[in-house]
Amino acid sequence: MPERLRVAIVGLDHWYAGLGELEGTAKSNRVRIVALAHRDAAKAEATARRYGVPDWTTDYASLVRRPDVDVVVTACQTSENAALCQEAARNGKHIVSVKPVAMSVSDANAIASAVHAAGVRFISFESVYRISPLYRRIRQWVDEGRIGSVLTAYTVLRAPLPTQIWPGEQGRTWWLDAAKAPGGGWIDHSIYHVDFLRWLLHDDVARVGGDVANVKHVDLPFEDFGAANLTFKKGGRAIVEVTWTGAPGSFLSQIHLVGQEGQIVHDPTLTGKLAVTGKFDLSGWLLSGVPSGSSSMVEHLAEVIQDGIEPVATVDDAVKNLNACLTFYRAARESRTLDVS
Repeated sequence: MPERLRVAIVGLDHWYAGLGELEGTAKSNRVRIVALAHRDAAKAEATARRYGVPDWTTDYASLVRRPDVDVVVTACQTSENAALCQEAARNGKHIVSVKPVAMSVSDANAIASAVHAAGVRFISFESVYRISPLYRRIRQWVDEGRIGSVLTAYTVLRAPLPTQIWPGEQGRTWWLDAAKAPGGGWIDHSIYHVDFLRWLLHDDVARVGGDVANVKHVDLPFEDFGAANLTFKKGGRAIVEVTWTGAPGSFLSQIHLVGQEGQIVHDPTLTGKLAVTGKFDLSGWLLSGVPSGSSSMVEHLAEVIQDGIEPVATVDDAVKNLNACLTFYRAARESRTLDVS
């Protein structure tokens, strides 16, 4: 491996992930972006010029086969991801993947098989909470027993309909196309929450139930509202409400954790506060400072490869997250609770 890993951005369809990594790695001492691909040639060329990327193309598959690429970042449509990831693995590339990683669990398993056979590293963008300084601190508090064992969790994210094709450009996006994404307003962000809760609790989802509906955008091929009830193998419970019902400018995100001996509440959008009660310095509710720092998935994967540290998540986590989410959809359609296999 070269001193700085050579990275290719494969697609800018999931533009805030792809552009986010271009921004996040601009001054990296570990990686350098050597090429990018996007189906829109004008946007690909302009982006390469803006970030000083030496090569660009509209051919996604060509980048996962290039011999001068060590890591690929798939910021493509989910429907394209399984084939690209498998080809990348077969060509010895480490992978930072779009989320969700596949349209089906069988396709996700095919990615996992290719990754394991090749012995490459793989991490999906849905695991970004695991490298966040804020959420690492929350997990540390839970592991230290500051709130006792976690009994219940509530996560909510209400976003507007995803109609931004590109920064400042509105239109009908691929997130609204049932041939290109495996679900709608719920899975779009709940997959982050499912991964976060599995990591926080050191546990897996055992059973799922709940409801999906179109409560605002009735003409969509997908739901714009979902509320899942998750039961974990060790007994913890969570409600995960994620929607596309927010009006522009009314994005909302919150996480509440209830333990035997305390609580943790993070409210990033309304107050920006992190509040805790339990085994802390004083009794009652306290406001804690919110840690800051980089959350680049590419930088983390570079540390894993170059320093030999353990990754915060693997391809097997991505498979489990997708399986829990797709099982929830089936449970909601059938109006019953289902075991997660």
